[in-house]
Amino acid sequence: MNIMRRMLATAAIAALVHALPAAARAAPAPAVRFINGHIYTPQGWRSAMDVRGQRIVRIGTAGQAKAWPRAGVKIVDLKGRTVLPGLYDMHVHPVLQAKGDEGRCRVPQDAGPQRLLELVAACVKAAKPGEWVSGGQWQASLMIGTPITAATLDAVSPDNPVMLFDVSGHSVWANSRALAAAGIGPGTPNPEGGIIERDAAGNPTGILRETAGRLLTVKVPPQPQAETERQLSAHLAMLAGFGVVGYVEAMAYRDDLEVYAALADKGVLKQRVQACIAYSESGRPNPAFDQTLADRAKFARATFNANCIKVFADGVPTESHTGAMLADYQAGQPNAPARGLLLFDPAVMAKNLAAWDKLGVTVLFHAAGDRAVRASLDAIEAARKANGMGGPQHQVGHSTFVDPADLPRFKALNAAVEFSPYLWDPQPINDDITTAVGSPRIDRVWPIKEGFASGALVVAGSDWAVVPSPNPWIGIETAVTRRNPGGGTRSYGLTEAITLPQAITMFTINAAKRMGMADKAGSLEAGKYADFLVLDRDPFAIPVTQIHSTTVLETWVGGQQIFARAKE
Repeated sequence: MNIMRRMLATAAIAALVHALPAAARAAPAPAVRFINGHIYTPQGWRSAMDVRGQRIVRIGTAGQAKAWPRAGVKIVDLKGRTVLPGLYDMHVHPVLQAKGDEGRCRVPQDAGPQRLLELVAACVKAAKPGEWVSGGQWQASLMIGTPITAATLDAVSPDNPVMLFDVSGHSVWANSRALAAAGIGPGTPNPEGGIIERDAAGNPTGILRETAGRLLTVKVPPQPQAETERQLSAHLAMLAGFGVVGYVEAMAYRDDLEVYAALADKGVLKQRVQACIAYSESGRPNPAFDQTLADRAKFARATFNANCIKVFADGVPTESHTGAMLADYQAGQPNAPARGLLLFDPAVMAKNLAAWDKLGVTVLFHAAGDRAVRASLDAIEAARKANGMGGPQHQVGHSTFVDPADLPRFKALNAAVEFSPYLWDPQPINDDITTAVGSPRIDRVWPIKEGFASGALVVAGSDWAVVPSPNPWIGIETAVTRRNPGGGTRSYGLTEAITLPQAITMFTINAAKRMGMADKAGSLEAGKYADFLVLDRDPFAIPVTQIHSTTVLETWVGGQQIFARAKE
């Protein structure tokens, strides 16, 4: 009887609540008013902003703010600090790094041969007998005088298999134990889309390019998912500390989507993230691709989706010659192809892209060489011809080299061109690219200025952990200076330097456009999400060579503070 009374009472209360006006049923979220700020908006600098729930209610001058409603408003005094829209990284690999797929034996990119071998020897000493030792990153241009061969690693690890990625992540250096564990010998053929470097006698040297590296990586035991969640949580916090409110996870497998969904359900994932399902990894097919794509909606959460596909068009334009170029390389390894590797059949990719486009799924291409960029645009053009212009905005990633004739095609095809302005000196990989490609092509490396001039949607991606840090302030500064962070006499593609407003645009509203949410994010305007940063300085009021030192004091996503720097 008591149970029946409680059920009737509950029903009565529910009916009463339903009968109330909506305003009475759910009291509006309290408003937070930020005053005395230096707020960057499309309409110019403003000083006050009201946030209610996830959204910005209004932005205005100090005079306008005096007329705004005051009842129930919490006041936050910014004390003159600068407020910018949150930043986006449109090509980054936090889950790859969290899984340890590139190993835990970390070597600084600028390490010479002696330091590299000392660090690897220490990793081997800490490992169990026979345990795999994997990591990186090594740089070919710094190994002059020391053979990049299995024998060199054998000297510090005769009993443990060792596998080291280079700075690009597209080449693997292995010792004899690792080659034997993978069954790689003189008679092992090159896999499709890969190269096993060989000496004059035909024996594997220990260097594996592109898909050939997978012969080794599949032998390394995976770590538990709980550890991946822990590592990814730390990466999310790091990115928030840099002011990154959203990003594109540039290569994800089904287990990666499970990790993201789990962190979202636990309230850990705060940023707005799109993951791109791996169609291939450096040209190697993902056997679970079709099923993962079909199940992508199962992993969708409020700030996470996997409505994107990652396709490798080529490798990297280094001494390996795996980046697909329109003209011959000028220098490289003896086994290197003259114009690189195009990692898909253009006719097959045109058909695939038309089908994916029809589903409304975005495609992110890895395309470093100008021939790979052209092939990617050709596939997008086929999709537009098949389905019209209303499909998603596909993204050509890296775009290290782009033929001038192809730049106008981005706007014409409603495609985004992504550049990697973190990859300036002192990143050692640039020495390899410069030597391999040579002049005059190197003068137009990452043609960002031309991209903006063509009217294309230009976005930026760090490609971390290929670079040491995903700090976007490094990318913003060096896109403007085309020099080392902090300045310097040496430049890289100086004629392609852009303005600071263009750099901010690349990291904010353009990224939101590519992610299909420019009406909700990417700039500070009434009605949009309250995704913003509080900075320790105004990037527009300091020498551009100091921008890389910008410190984010607070990061907000959807009206929630997800990062606050501890006061010193």
